[in-house]
Amino acid sequence: MAAPLHATAAVTAGSPCKKIASTTIAGGKKFTCIKVGKKLVWNKGVLQKASTKPTPTPTDQKLDFPISPEIQKLDLLVQQAFSGAKPAEANIDIQVGPGKESAQIAEIAKESLKSALLMASILKIKLVTPLTVYIGNRDWLTPKMPAGTWCADPMMGVPGPAGGGFCGLSTQVIFLSVDGLMENDGKKISRDFTKTPDRLFISFGFVHELLHAMQGEASMQYAQYKGNYNPYWLNEGGANFGAMMSQAYLYKIPFSQIRVYIATYSSCVLSQKPTLIKDFIKNTGQPNVCGPYYDGYLWTEYLVASTGDFGAMVDLAKQNDKVGSELTYDPSKPDEFEEKKLALSMKYGYAIDFNTFITNAQAYSDAATLQLRKWLSAGNPIYPQTL
Repeated sequence: MAAPLHATAAVTAGSPCKKIASTTIAGGKKFTCIKVGKKLVWNKGVLQKASTKPTPTPTDQKLDFPISPEIQKLDLLVQQAFSGAKPAEANIDIQVGPGKESAQIAEIAKESLKSALLMASILKIKLVTPLTVYIGNRDWLTPKMPAGTWCADPMMGVPGPAGGGFCGLSTQVIFLSVDGLMENDGKKISRDFTKTPDRLFISFGFVHELLHAMQGEASMQYAQYKGNYNPYWLNEGGANFGAMMSQAYLYKIPFSQIRVYIATYSSCVLSQKPTLIKDFIKNTGQPNVCGPYYDGYLWTEYLVASTGDFGAMVDLAKQNDKVGSELTYDPSKPDEFEEKKLALSMKYGYAIDFNTFITNAQAYSDAATLQLRKWLSAGNPIYPQTL
């Protein structure tokens, strides 16, 4: 008999795999597909104990999700926020290119739009800038990207590997690239947009980009910035946090459960070296995405849980006038200026001492990462099982 296509004899730690978070058993070990750098590889594997007991099905197995006092508070805050929210008004034009995948991605984006507009309402952001969302393949998208922006850059934009992005408030453009979303390290990967993992992947990414537009609106409305007031870990981490909230609403899953989706950054979860907040005051151009995207998400969780205010993700820009009167910009020390700006914004907005916040948020991030590491090591799912 020919070996099945999913035979696992060749699976070893570090060998290539195709889909992140997929699992397989080989040699008595359960291997999980993780992302290391730009490559998808099998992890070291977890030794499986022999058992005569039947394996419980998802319907009769109770999962103990990672929890903490902060997560318990966020669970309640998220539930309360959505219970009284109404979608914000917005002028968003979704244009779809040719092809089956473009249509499928567009369907998921449209389904996710209400949850994003609810987030705008919760954050008290007025979406006054009209936005155009382009969804299509690379050839169709490229001529539509605003010249001079990162979205048009051949190395990191649409002509390159980018799967999605917000091109800036002044451009009024968001894109989702079929080619970028279906590639990994330049190689084509298989996706099924009728299944939970890939639907969640698209929904999460689309709302993440709309959160960037909201951050831009907050900066413009409160501080007259066309960019982002704090464009660093709070930018990417905050966008991930807002997207996670929207998924809780969209899929009717408690925040404490949907948040384990952050474990898709499995190389960050499994890393033994913690990422420090001060290392990521600025994230632009850095190859390691753990700081702003993964750890920044956890730091944002701690910030919102500490303040009890989701607005902490965007409205630190309200402190611009006070902060501007105290700081003088030194072009030779841009990162130092941004750190002081963030510290003063937290102080005036929420009476937060920045050094104390760094210590406490770092401890929270390290503890949360340890919980997520145990969750992955036990072979628990990082995708909702109810969709």
